[in-house]
Amino acid sequence: MATCTHIGLVAAPTTFHPSHQHEVWELVLYTSGTGEITVGSQAVPFRPGTIVCLPPRIPHVERSPRGYTNIHLVFSDFTPPVAGIPIFADDPDRSFFHLAMQLHREFHLKRGHWRLICEGLADLLVRYLERWAAPPSQPPLVDRLERMLIERLHESDFSVGEALRALGCTPDHARRVFIKARGRTPLDHLTELRIGHAKHLLATGARVREVAESVGLPDPYYFSRVFRRVTGRSPTHWLAHGRDRALLPAAPGRRVRASAVGGWSGRSGRRRRLDR
Repeated sequence: MATCTHIGLVAAPTTFHPSHQHEVWELVLYTSGTGEITVGSQAVPFRPGTIVCLPPRIPHVERSPRGYTNIHLVFSDFTPPVAGIPIFADDPDRSFFHLAMQLHREFHLKRGHWRLICEGLADLLVRYLERWAAPPSQPPLVDRLERMLIERLHESDFSVGEALRALGCTPDHARRVFIKARGRTPLDHLTELRIGHAKHLLATGARVREVAESVGLPDPYYFSRVFRRVTGRSPTHWLAHGRDRALLPAAPGRRVRASAVGGWSGRSGRRRRLDR
């Protein structure tokens, strides 16, 4: 396991950092500004979110016309996921940044169990690099749409059609790409996400009305119908016989037809297709 032996911040914008080198790997995440880091003879442009893995004993120098800030982490026992000078970009959720900032706090505050926590956080950072080094498992368009569905599954007025139109391509094209990658329509996927979250809430003791509100289907009767279509049981019957399966997905092979489930248009009680 890679061990982070130091983590620091360049908090004030800096325009130049002279040539230097390290005996072990250093990972640099740029948090603001644009510029260029020259690693040996290779010039690497950077902007916010760029992650550069600097090999041991290779001089590097940083330049930025208006200044940059960064988070830099020194690792021992680090094995890069790709050869050469690995370069990555943080994801839209800034996962690497948030983990690095948490690691920075734990490393310097040194509160209870800080070493174990730092080891876990450092390992997660390396796992993200390994994920990004691997070939993408699905098209970026699918990732973007899936992220929107997850982030807004609690909203009763959320429209899948609106999300499709926000992707910068025709909704029909986005829907076809999603179906090819995920094996179901965006609306079916949203419904399964909602029911999966509903199972978890029911298992914690929440009432059906509260659960319905929390998963974006505020009419408890309509929620119960959708729940039955996905699981084959009503919420109360499922809870009585399926509490131990609360965090498992719906039964394999069971898909919900968009035409059967539809979508929720708000509190008016009217249903409409939301994937169009």
